[in-house]
Amino acid sequence: MAKVQTRLFNIRIAEHRHAAFKKYAAENGMSMGKILLDYIDALLGDEMKPLAVEKNDTRKTAKWEDPLEAVRSQYQEGRDY
Repeated sequence: MAKVQTRLFNIRIAEHRHAAFKKYAAENGMSMGKILLDYIDALLGDEMKPLAVEKNDTRKTAKWEDPLEAVRSQYQEGRDY
């Protein structure tokens, strides 16, 4: 089998949802990663439509916010680094 390049995929999830998802995965004999990868494969293979397509769904629709944005502008190239 050919080696596939991979990327790390991080998401933020509330602790109670993480715990419930972890329990669901364990009860179904799968890893959380397998569930997410299977969902992504189904979406990309046009086997299913996204579950969250409501216009009022505001979960993570904007660009990720850099937690260090407030301090990045205080440094000047050539002076500080």
